Amino acid sequence: MLMSLRARLPGVALVAVLAACAPVVLTAAPAAVAAPLPGIDAREPAEAMPAAGGIVESSSLDPAIRLPGAGHAYRMTYATTGARGEAVLSAATVQVPEGTPPPGGWPVIAWAHGTTGIGDACAPSTDPAADRDYPAYWLRQGFAIVATDYAGLGTPGPHPYLHAGSAASSVADSVRAARDLNLRLSRDWVAIGHSQGGQAVIELARRPGASGEGLRGVVALAPAAPLPLLLGTGTPEPRSLPGHETAYLLFTLAGLADAYPQIPVSDALTATGRELLASARTLCSGDLAERAEGVALDEILARPLREVPGLVDAATAYLGMPSTGHQTRILVAQGLDDSIPPSGPIGLADRIHASGGPITLRTYPGVDHGGVLDASSRDARSFVEAVLGPAPEQALRGSGLGG
Repeated sequence: MLMSLRARLPGVALVAVLAACAPVVLTAAPAAVAAPLPGIDAREPAEAMPAAGGIVESSSLDPAIRLPGAGHAYRMTYATTGARGEAVLSAATVQVPEGTPPPGGWPVIAWAHGTTGIGDACAPSTDPAADRDYPAYWLRQGFAIVATDYAGLGTPGPHPYLHAGSAASSVADSVRAARDLNLRLSRDWVAIGHSQGGQAVIELARRPGASGEGLRGVVALAPAAPLPLLLGTGTPEPRSLPGHETAYLLFTLAGLADAYPQIPVSDALTATGRELLASARTLCSGDLAERAEGVALDEILARPLREVPGLVDAATAYLGMPSTGHQTRILVAQGLDDSIPPSGPIGLADRIHASGGPITLRTYPGVDHGGVLDASSRDARSFVEAVLGPAPEQALRGSGLGG
């Protein structure tokens, strides 16, 4: 178990982008807003936004959100880049262990979460009930934790769900912003992401110049590969998906509708489907999954999504994951008992490898979507130690993680 891991990674900087995808529910729900926190206002600043990675505001973190054992803990809003290349606001928490940082500064874990929902109430930085076991483990080992919410969760504007470029920017810019809090953070980092966050860090590995800003590697745990899922399940059939898969479908459709308002997404939905889509904008993933449980696809979809004019092209542009251009070393860890079809992430990893990308794939029989965090912990730790060491490729080969 993660709780049993005690080995510390001395002198390394780790950015862990981790996201646990949650389930979904069905029925109308009142609009939810982000919980207020002392000393911070997540509205757009009145003056011009700073450059990407610039802090807009910061404040001490609400005690209900703090990780056990945190010394200094802050919530900050910062400038980043949205799905259309526009300047937008995101929020993140930054927490460091108690005590004195090691030489070179606190090693860093930048944690980007998985699916929590798309409404403001679903932002982890304002939710005391959000799952924090994984980052709490790393904090106990002596790492600083930088955890982005992603743009649009708890901040103005829609959350561009599963738009990898926007999420990758939120992750990278949270690390840049955290360095201005004078917490003595280390320079080098590794991005680790689960599910939605896994998709984000794979995209981050394509960013030109990322290694020049200290990014040494990325670990993608059960990364989202949403395009095959959307097009593969987008047909009215008399069968139901697990509630959380239906929730992902609804969140994805909401993201597409926001990004491409000219595409009549709602025309493909039944009255029940439109009601569920409205619920997806306010309910967080667990509640939406419950509501959607047992609802058949033909109760949601009036016609195949492929028949909606322009939707396939828009979905490909919005959700597609390129298989070329990756410059930073990647480890993909995928459970083979995942209810989200493992063929998507495995196929993406294979395509990146075939194109010459620096990627290693590890699969885990009998392991589900959440279980991959624990099952892959030994491989993830070996990978992080290797890429942050003085001879990364040699160390990766020695640990069996080269490729």
